[in-house]
Amino acid sequence: MRKPWSEKLKQCLRPWLYRIGGHGKPTYNCPVCNYRGPFLDKKIGSDGFFRRRFSKCPSCSSTERHRIMYLVLDSLVDDSSICMDRILHVAPEACLQTWLCQHARTYHTTDLLRKDVDFKEDLQCLSFSNASYDCVVIARVLNVPPDVEACLQQIYRILKPGGFACIAEIFTHEKTIEFESMKNGRSREIGLDFLEHLERHFDQINLYDSDQFDPTYQLINRMEKDGITRDKYPERVRAPGMGFKEIVAICRKK
Repeated sequence: MRKPWSEKLKQCLRPWLYRIGGHGKPTYNCPVCNYRGPFLDKKIGSDGFFRRRFSKCPSCSSTERHRIMYLVLDSLVDDSSICMDRILHVAPEACLQTWLCQHARTYHTTDLLRKDVDFKEDLQCLSFSNASYDCVVIARVLNVPPDVEACLQQIYRILKPGGFACIAEIFTHEKTIEFESMKNGRSREIGLDFLEHLERHFDQINLYDSDQFDPTYQLINRMEKDGITRDKYPERVRAPGMGFKEIVAICRKK
């Protein structure tokens, strides 16, 4: 996925400018691009009242989820039971693409609506043959399709034996909230009970969260509303006085 020249220029200049203007702000390390310096805040919603503090790397635009996904996947490279020869990246994030391409002989992207992908596919009914990929990478997508069970069945189906899916969602409720109709382009807000759905569809689940990695990578969603920290989340993901942690599930097929 090629970036327009304006975005490339912005990503070249922004880290330098932000280091100059970021005096007094915390310094973090981005494992994706090796940038070191202050991170950007990220507004949530059109009203701008919600924001995540120190969320975005000004160099590669990675956020908390991208950095933890990178760290988890990178930790699996030397695992002899893991193969990444054929990777399918769903709703691909540009900041992860270079690393994924370097570790795959075949790297494909897919999305239902985007034009900058290899395949336009409905995750609920994929056209790929059985056992097509060693690895499926997917983040912040499974809250959208109406039939999430079909999505998980399809992901399992296209994985080769010994393959795995790297799934990163937001688990900010104890139980998943299903909407009667699409709300803001979503069918649900995912809860921790969704991990049980993954256990039913895959043969082995390994969970990774923000606490397992160096805090200088900034993997905590530091939530604020009107300048006040929001940390009322389930204990499994709660980061007291900050917000909530990321969870990445590595879901294996035997």
